[in-house]
Amino acid sequence: MKIGGSEVRKVKENNDREKLPGPAAAGAGNRVLLVRGQAERELILAKEALERKTEELTNSLVMMRATLESTTDAIVVTDGTAKVTGFNGRYMEMLGVSRETIDSASVQQLREMFSKQFKDPEQFLSKIREIYTSSPPETFDVLEFADGRVFERYSKLQQIDNRTVGRVWSFRDITERKRAEEKLEAAKTAAEKASKAKDDFLALLSHELRTPLTPALAAASYLAEHEDLLPEFREEVTAIWSNVQLEARLIDDLLDLTRITRGKIELRREAVDAHRLLRDAIQISQTDMLEKQIELVIELNATGHHVWADPVRIQQVLWNLINNAVKFTNQGGRITIRSSNEGTRLALEIADSGIGIEPEQQSRIFKAFEQGEPSITRQFGGLGLGLTISKTLLDLHGGTISVQSQGRNLGSSFRVTLDVVDAPVATSTNVLGREARTSRSLHVLDDHADTRRILSRLLSKCGHEVATVDCAKGALKLLETGRFDALISDLGLPDSSGYELVRQAKQRQPLKGIALSGFGAEEDVRRSIEAGFDYHLTKPVSFQDLRSLLQKVAE
Repeated sequence: MKIGGSEVRKVKENNDREKLPGPAAAGAGNRVLLVRGQAERELILAKEALERKTEELTNSLVMMRATLESTTDAIVVTDGTAKVTGFNGRYMEMLGVSRETIDSASVQQLREMFSKQFKDPEQFLSKIREIYTSSPPETFDVLEFADGRVFERYSKLQQIDNRTVGRVWSFRDITERKRAEEKLEAAKTAAEKASKAKDDFLALLSHELRTPLTPALAAASYLAEHEDLLPEFREEVTAIWSNVQLEARLIDDLLDLTRITRGKIELRREAVDAHRLLRDAIQISQTDMLEKQIELVIELNATGHHVWADPVRIQQVLWNLINNAVKFTNQGGRITIRSSNEGTRLALEIADSGIGIEPEQQSRIFKAFEQGEPSITRQFGGLGLGLTISKTLLDLHGGTISVQSQGRNLGSSFRVTLDVVDAPVATSTNVLGREARTSRSLHVLDDHADTRRILSRLLSKCGHEVATVDCAKGALKLLETGRFDALISDLGLPDSSGYELVRQAKQRQPLKGIALSGFGAEEDVRRSIEAGFDYHLTKPVSFQDLRSLLQKVAE
């Protein structure tokens, strides 16, 4: 019953007047009434506060429930004994059961119900027991369901005043992400296998193309400096030497695209006359110029024209630019080649009156496989790698390359710059006589008959004692009957490998091993050194390079 404060006072005042007359009694009665009125007011305020807190808690629980139901993760809350005390709809969907089933199931039943969903039920149950026994603050793992679904599982221990009250679990479905990752990984593996197959094929092709060039380059390089060669033949032999060497480098670069794009190209630098390289490159292209009746204008005005560079690589760049100018210039056109100095730099320019380059295409032509419009590729052929290779080589030399063209049929101009160095002091290159006096025993082993024959003949002319065989078995027999200072061997042999041969050879004699192979990638060189070879020469090899190396061995 609810009674107001004023009504209470009227009743009590009547009673007091009948039972407790007098001032003292009246004073005591007033104090009691005041206390009872204050207590009731505090009771009412407390009740109102409790109602507000209850309403806030109810709203909070509603919001929490709405949040749990809106999340894409499956959420379940358990107490310290693993009994389920709350969950959302995603959790039921994940298990494939109704709310009533979960509510009425015991802890053991829920565990068994849940474990049946998994690929490895025993592992799941063991993990659950471990978690509730050790009570780690947080856990994370990945669960694989028997039906192929994959979930990330995360749990966090819940505590109040350092007292454990339960654990919250969340399960995130990552099945699609996992499948996408697996597809990506499979595609990556397939791409890597395809790339390796391509690299293996290109390495083998490179070996097969370079091997026949070795005897030609060795013979030409020997004849080019031979004192008895008639002057009228020297220029032709020098041209053969230069072109075979350039062809070898072109094959090496065009087949080993990975090395080019990574910039891992070996440079053999020296102070070289860029004007001489220009003339050599022009000579290579002269026949094509004559066939197209192209007018050639040469204006070499640079006074400083020596650069610190790999001569074959720079000649390769210059030949590529001149060859492009010839290819893209019409019959009866004109090509102008100039040189000049700009401070400490040498500038070389190759300009033509050919088909030109549209402005929007000029930024693309130094990219691999780019030749501008597709019609250009169909008409003139080529892979579009020449300018990419040239830019890579010039970057490695600290040089630059640029192009200018006013547009279609208005010609093109390519400009190359390099740092100038002082001209080298002229020295005698006739070391043949000095080396001929040094008699060394050599063992030449190559699976290419022409290479063995030519190298044997040329090295013998230099005063070396040379023995040749065509297989590893024959080489090991010779090593048992005589002493040798060096073993020159190919890596691929009919009955074994050069790697195994050099290991066995060094067990028999303290000789130097020289690998001579058409395989010249970094991995091939590394394997050669690890197997026991002291040097690795990539085919084709000039006679001068081999002779210098043998002189080093002799010393």
